[in-house]
Amino acid sequence: MYCPKCGANNDDSVRFCGSCGLDMSPYRTQPETSEQAPYQPPPQEAPPFQQSYQQPYQQSYGQPYQQPYQAPQYRQPGYGAVPNIPSYMGWAIAVLILCFWPTGIAAVVHASRVNSRLALGDIAGAQESSRKAKMWCWITFAIAVIWVIIAVIAIAAGWITASGYYYN
Repeated sequence: MYCPKCGANNDDSVRFCGSCGLDMSPYRTQPETSEQAPYQPPPQEAPPFQQSYQQPYQQSYGQPYQQPYQAPQYRQPGYGAVPNIPSYMGWAIAVLILCFWPTGIAAVVHASRVNSRLALGDIAGAQESSRKAKMWCWITFAIAVIWVIIAVIAIAAGWITASGYYYN
C-alpha cells in the first residue's frame, strides 16, 4: 500500500507509514461487495503552506508521486546513531599555517581521517584519529610557544648586549 502523503510503499498490515508517520487506517482498501461502491480515500488536507500553490501529482492509478524533495530523516538516538567525534580540522589548519608546519601536517592528516572513518562505521578508528589530531595540534602549538620564548630571550639578550648595559 502506498502512502497518500509521501508515496512510500508500506505493507498492507501497518497502521502508520514507515516514512512520514501518517495514520494509514483510513486509507486501507476494503473488500468490495456487490452492495458497496469502490473504496474512495478520504480527502487529504494539505498543510497551510501547500493549500494555495502545491497539489500532489496523481499517477494514472491514483497514487501520488513522491515529491522531488523530502525533509531529511534524522536518526533516533540509540541503534545506528553516529557519535559526535570532533575532527579538530580548523585547529589543525590554523597550527599548520601559523605555527610549525612539519608537525602541523601530521595534525591535518589525522584530522582528515576522522570523518572518513566515521562514514565507514569505524568508530574506534575515528576516535583514535581524533585523539591523534588533538595531540599533534597541541605539540605544534607548544613548539610555536617555545620558539616565541626563545626569540624573545634572543632579542632581549641582543638588546642588552648592543646597548652596552651588560658591560657597565
